[in-house]
Order: sequence, then structure tokens, then C-alpha cells
Amino acid sequence: MSRIEFLFEYLKSGKILDIGNISGQGEIHQKIINKFPDAEIYGLDVTDQKESGLNFNNQTIGSAENMPYQENFFDFIYIGEVLEHSWRPKKILEECFRVLKTGGLLVADVPNIYALSRVIRYFFKGRDVILGDPDHKIFFSRAMLENMIEKSGYVIIKIATDRRCTVKCRNLILPNFGSFVFMGEHLMIAAQKPN
Repeated sequence: MSRIEFLFEYLKSGKILDIGNISGQGEIHQKIINKFPDAEIYGLDVTDQKESGLNFNNQTIGSAENMPYQENFFDFIYIGEVLEHSWRPKKILEECFRVLKTGGLLVADVPNIYALSRVIRYFFKGRDVILGDPDHKIFFSRAMLENMIEKSGYVIIKIATDRRCTVKCRNLILPNFGSFVFMGEHLMIAAQKPN
């Protein structure tokens, strides 16, 4: 299951916030808009969308650590490949909790520190790679992500990986058993703000 498939498994119409939505030329944000054309969709990014030639409605420039939204505002929040770029990811999750309605859903994904491809590269190169981006600050294991989500007040619905292993530009699908289940490139989590 890809990051997008995981997102769309949980995403429902309503007030939706997509954090970090300008990266990748806004591709995921545009897919959300296409899937839910009648939803009220917001974007929050530290980058001005005009720099990327984009023109999304309800777009705000700002930090996820201090969001400019009122409490209990959104039905759904997606935060894709953002938490690893902050020294304070728990603060971001707490801000998401604040602006999420009671019963609302959060879906997040991050690079997986224990991805099989990273383990193989480390074994052969003898050094760590920065999970593909020099701006990455913190790397997450499944236990660390689960703990941080729960400590931020959420109830975890599901945690998974994409079960993909990328080696020398080849995407291999990992078996669906044993340790392989959690050795995909990304950790993906769905959680709810409890009633």
C-alpha cells in the first residue's frame, strides 16, 4: 500500500488540512482536491506557493508548530513527510491535536529508519544516509512514532509501512509477513482525536 492509498483509505470529505502541501509541486494536495472537489481544503507550508507556480485556495504560509487556525477547526489532517524536518515534531502533533475536531482523524507518514533498503546500504557502506534529504532532523522507528502519537493525545487506528524496498532505482515489494511488514520505505499512521 502506497502513502497515497493509505491516506485515501482514511480521508473523508469535510474540512481538510494538508500540512507541507507545496512539496513535490503540490501533487498530493491536487489529488486530494480532485478526489473531494466539494470539500473545504486548506494547505499550510513554510514555502510560498507562488515560488512553485501554484495557486491553491485556502493556502497559508506558516509553521506547523504554531498554526494560525482556531481550536477544533478541521475534520481531517494529513501531514506527509513533514515531521522529520522539525526538531520539535511532538509540538507539531500537539498543534494538530488542538486544531482537529473531537473524533477527527490525523494521517501522517515519515521515512522509516529501519527500511530494508537503509539497512542494506548501512551494512555495505558502513555509514548512515540522511534518509534522502539533508534537511532531515529526526528519524523515526515504529516504536518512536507510536509513542509520540500516543503522548500527544491520539488513539492509534493503524500503523503500517508501504512494504516497498528501493535498491538501485528498483522498487521491490516486501513479503507480507514477519519483520518485512515493517521494513518498507515509509511509516504511515492513522490516529484519532478521542471523544
